[in-house]
Amino acid sequence: MALYVIGAGPWDPDLITVKAIKALAKVQVAYYSSLINPELIRRYAPRAKLIYMGHVRGDEHEGYVKEAIEYAKGGLEVAFLKNGDPTLFSRGVRICKEAKAQGVECIIIPGVPSFTAAAAEYGLELGDLITLVSYPNIAKGVVRRTTVLFMASAAFDKINEYLRNNDEALVVSRVTYPDSALIKVKGNKPLKLKPLTPSLIFIMSDDHGVNGT
Repeated sequence: MALYVIGAGPWDPDLITVKAIKALAKVQVAYYSSLINPELIRRYAPRAKLIYMGHVRGDEHEGYVKEAIEYAKGGLEVAFLKNGDPTLFSRGVRICKEAKAQGVECIIIPGVPSFTAAAAEYGLELGDLITLVSYPNIAKGVVRRTTVLFMASAAFDKINEYLRNNDEALVVSRVTYPDSALIKVKGNKPLKLKPLTPSLIFIMSDDHGVNGT
């Protein structure tokens, strides 16, 4: 049987593809984290045994992946839900490589990325040059026209280190959640409010190239 790595979007249960809904309708086991809206599972995976992983990383996450693969090897249809799109930063691709190496069919179903959902919700103009970065893998003073910083909670107190005088940071917290919010930080001005998690930081530059070049 198959392992489906499914992009569940940022939170809103309506932001999910038809292909994902069809896959969830037939799976017998579904893994989901704290970043997946439980309402999505209730709507679209009514037959599945639900396995809640919490907020996991590293070895603990790998343990769940191995367990999901074992379920699939045992003849079950299994879903492994990832928030946003599972191909960003190769998360879903790595899961499928491991599954296929063990003889398990693995299918990646794309999802709505959080940064495009944030741009849609708040009318952010991303421009024609976008860099996607996961914190802390961002160099100070090196920001393209639009840089989107994922997993940005740890960067709240350091935003100004990445901004020049004309740059603007747009902190979007909990996009598509009911309490979603946008906070703007200009140049060297401090961030006055503590955003909620999960959050993205959009660093918008007026330059046409790379800051500091």
